[in-house]
Amino acid sequence: MYDVKKTISEICANKEIKNVSFTGCGGSLACFYAPYYFITRESAALSANYGNANEFSHDTPKNVNEHSVVVCASRRGNTAQTVEAAKKAKELGATVIALQLEENTPLEAVADYTIQFKDTGADGALYEESKSAYALAIANEIVHQTEGNDALYEKMNAAMKKMNEIVPAAQTAVVPEAVKFSVSYNEDDIIYTMGTGTAWAAAQQQTICIFMEMQWINSSVIHCDEFFNGPFEITENNTAYLLLKSTGKTREVDERAIAFLNKFNAHTTIIDGYDYGMKELGEVSEYFDHSFYSELLGVYNHLLADRRQHPLSWRKYMWKFNY
Repeated sequence: MYDVKKTISEICANKEIKNVSFTGCGGSLACFYAPYYFITRESAALSANYGNANEFSHDTPKNVNEHSVVVCASRRGNTAQTVEAAKKAKELGATVIALQLEENTPLEAVADYTIQFKDTGADGALYEESKSAYALAIANEIVHQTEGNDALYEKMNAAMKKMNEIVPAAQTAVVPEAVKFSVSYNEDDIIYTMGTGTAWAAAQQQTICIFMEMQWINSSVIHCDEFFNGPFEITENNTAYLLLKSTGKTREVDERAIAFLNKFNAHTTIIDGYDYGMKELGEVSEYFDHSFYSELLGVYNHLLADRRQHPLSWRKYMWKFNY
């Protein structure tokens, strides 16, 4: 397992960190929303950025400089836009940490530090070795080493360990509900995803990477409060919704949307982390909602793909030609 604490200690010994920026594309951007959210909620001194890698290169935030740590992710380590973002960060004097699954990649050649993550469950890999977990660990270490707050630091570390147990147990427990979902949603042409807090990022990832990319189903992600500022007007009895319920401070925001859907809709699936052990993480659970729901939805997605006879590997455009 990669020693994140050692890496952040080395960086802190050589520079005063004032900014942490997270950048990537698709699922490798979505995984950064939780650590970005963590820093913006828990740090009084650090600025944080979160954004698409191509946008980062073309419209770089002014606070990215020699006092920055820029964290990039690319599963294969060869996403051209992410490699360019890493180069841009280095030009500005930032320290670059790369997260990747493969080895000896273009991204690795640019980065100052490279973390090889693993897919949870693959060859016995723990949640702690996943891309999302390493991203959160980086944020936790930077906040702790620049500002202290031992209590928060220990709660986050304890929650990280607990997730090693919660995730596989939840993936087993959710199978009956995932089967029902695959039966109920397999003929829907449009599925809307909803969430708040870091669960919003899991909903967004589900929309663009699974429903749209891997299943060719029209979809859009809706923040549960923004739902009432326009999107709820499209609600009919059979409109398909998938809502990922926050286990943190925005839980009440979700409940408002759920109350509306219970009144006017009969085709909503709500996944609640409280039903699958997330309450055990205590007050820091909200920072793990993205990775928890992303891991859990893997069960739903494979069953839905099987039911629709549409493998998750199918593509019409991606990797087919230069774009």
